[in-house]
Amino acid sequence: MKVEELILKYALLNAVEHGGKASSKAVLGKVLAESPGLKKDIKGLMEKIEKIVKKVNTLSLDEQREKLKEFKIPEKKEKEGYELPPLPNAKVGKVVTAFPPEPSKFPHLGHAKAALVNYLYAKKYKGKFILRFEDTNPELSKEEYYEAFLEGLKWLGIEWDVLDYASDHLEKFYEYAERLIKEGKAYVCSCKSSEIRRNRRLMKECKCRKNTTKENLELWEKMFSVLREGEASLRLKISMTHKNAAMRDPTIMRIVEHSHPRTGNRYRVWPTYDFATALMDVWEGVTHRIRSKEFEMRKELQQFIQKCFGFKSPFITEMARFNLEGVPSSGRKIREMIKKGELLDWDDPRLTTLIALKRRGFVPEAIREFLISTGVSKAESVLTWDMLESFNRKVIDPKCNRYFCVLNPVKIRIKGAREIKETKVKLHPDFPERGERRIPVDLDEIYIEREDLEKLRGKIVRLIGLFNVKLNKEANFVGDEIVKEMPKIHWVSKNNVRVRILMPNGEIREGIAEPEVKKLEVDERIQFVRVGFCRLDRKEPELFFYFTHK
Repeated sequence: MKVEELILKYALLNAVEHGGKASSKAVLGKVLAESPGLKKDIKGLMEKIEKIVKKVNTLSLDEQREKLKEFKIPEKKEKEGYELPPLPNAKVGKVVTAFPPEPSKFPHLGHAKAALVNYLYAKKYKGKFILRFEDTNPELSKEEYYEAFLEGLKWLGIEWDVLDYASDHLEKFYEYAERLIKEGKAYVCSCKSSEIRRNRRLMKECKCRKNTTKENLELWEKMFSVLREGEASLRLKISMTHKNAAMRDPTIMRIVEHSHPRTGNRYRVWPTYDFATALMDVWEGVTHRIRSKEFEMRKELQQFIQKCFGFKSPFITEMARFNLEGVPSSGRKIREMIKKGELLDWDDPRLTTLIALKRRGFVPEAIREFLISTGVSKAESVLTWDMLESFNRKVIDPKCNRYFCVLNPVKIRIKGAREIKETKVKLHPDFPERGERRIPVDLDEIYIEREDLEKLRGKIVRLIGLFNVKLNKEANFVGDEIVKEMPKIHWVSKNNVRVRILMPNGEIREGIAEPEVKKLEVDERIQFVRVGFCRLDRKEPELFFYFTHK
C-alpha cells in the first residue's frame, strides 16, 4: 500500500471514530505503527498527513464511512461491557447499597455515576438498592431538586427498591444525639461559627467543652425553643488535636430556622451530613457504599459515629471524582452563574446535569455505557465532551434520519440544468427501507452555506441528491455523474422552513431547513447533514432545536 493510501485509511478511520474529525497526531501514530520505516522522514510524513487529514475533514461523516469501505477493513469485534470488580465480603442476596444525594441542585453526571455503580452492584449480587435523600439542610433542599433526582434516575434506567428520606427520621436523630450527651460524648457549644473554625485550625479547645452533662442537657433543650440559629450547636467530643480536621469535635446537630419542603416548620434542629449518613447507613442495613473521593476524609468520622453506638460500619470505598473538563458541577457556583445570566438555567447545554444532557439529545443508554467505562478506581483522569459524545454518537447515528439545514445561507442560481420541481433523498443512507424525503427545487432559488461558496467557488461540486455544478453565484450545471472525489454540499430551495438551534456554547444560530422538518415530532432526534445531530425541543413559534454534537 502506498504511503498516501495508508495515511488516507487511518485518517478515515480516525475521523469515523471521532464524529467526522480526524487528528493528525493520532493518524501519525497509527501509520508509524504499521510502517515503522517511515520514521526516517517524520517532517515529510507529517506534511502528507496534515494535507490528507485536512481533505478528509471536509467530507461529511456519511461520505467518510462510504470511502472507508473501499479499504475493506474487517469490522472490530464489539468490546464486552465493563465488568465491575468484585465487592469484598459480598454475599449473593445479602448486599445492600445506597445512593444518598442532597436535594440541593439538579443531578449531574457525577451523581449519575455514583447512583449507577451502587445500583449495578446491588443487581450483580441480587441485593437491594436504596435511594435516600440526605435532606437535612432545609435552606438548600427544594421540591424541584427531589423531583429532578427521581426523574433523572428513572430516565437513566436506575430502579430503587427503597426510597427513604433523612427528614423522616428527625425524632430518632434526637434520641441518638441525647444518648451521646448523657454518655459524655457530645456537648453543646455556644461559640460563634467563626470562633469554632479558628479553634479547629489552631487545635484549641473552647470553654464549652468543659460543660457538665446537666448543663449540656439544659442547653440541648433550649436549642429546640429559646436559642436561635447560630447561637448553639451540638458537637461530638473527639479530639481538637486530631490530624484529620474532620475529627476535631465536629458539629453533629445545629439550629436551622428555615422552612423545609417536606416538614415545613415542624423542626428547627437538624443533623449534619456526617451524623445523618452514618446513622442512616446503619438503620437501613447498608452493607456496601461506593462513593466519590471527595468524601474520603469523612469516612473516619462516620465510622467513629457508628462505633459510638456499637454499630458495625458498612464497607466503604471511594472512586475518582467525576466531571467533564471545564464544566462546573458545584451547585453554589451554578446557582451564581444562573443568577448572573452566565448560564441559561440548570438545563444549559454547557452543563452536565441530566436535564441538560437529555434536552441536548443525549440518550440514557449512551450515558450509562460511558459512565461504566470510566471504571471505579481512585485514579484521576481527564474526561472530555469528546468521550461522552463518541458513546452517544454510536447509539443515535443509526437511529437519526438525515435532513438539510443551511445556517448561513447565500442564494445561487443554477444555469443549464433541466427543469426539476423536486428531488428525493434517502432518510438514512444506511437504511433505504426507511424511505425518502421530498425536497422541492427552484433552480433560481437554491441556498447553500456561504462558507461553501467562498471556499469552493469555481470548483465542481455535487449538490447532494441533485446534480453537479460549477459553483458560483451563477452556478453552471455540469452533469449527473457521482464522482467520489468531488466535494458534496447540502442545500435547500423554495418553501424552506426557518429554524433556530441552541449551540453547546449557549449561542443561538438561525438557519433555513427543507420543508420536511415540519413533520418532525417534539423530542425527535435527527442529523442535519454536515451540521450535526440535533433534538427538536419545540415547534412554536418556530422550530427550535438543541444541538447535540457533531
